[in-house]
Amino acid sequence: MSKVTRYYATKSVRMCVVCRQRDLQKNLIRFKVLESALQLYDGSGRSFYVCYMCLPQRKTQQIIKRIVKKAENLQEQIEEIAQICQK
Repeated sequence: MSKVTRYYATKSVRMCVVCRQRDLQKNLIRFKVLESALQLYDGSGRSFYVCYMCLPQRKTQQIIKRIVKKAENLQEQIEEIAQICQK
């Protein structure tokens, strides 16, 4: 995962699943779940958005657990994705 491809429209507004704030799609991180693992969105499948402000919060992990259902090492996955997105 060296290069992060961002999929977004220029003026689309989406909502963070944690804080429910609406923002431009380019200002949110888009995730998807594949085989019980949290991943950055790669262009296919269902996805959800989390804003950069909510990413380090404890509440984020609880909400993503509801979406992922059978998550293992969820906190580690969130931290890894946060590091990739900050580059």
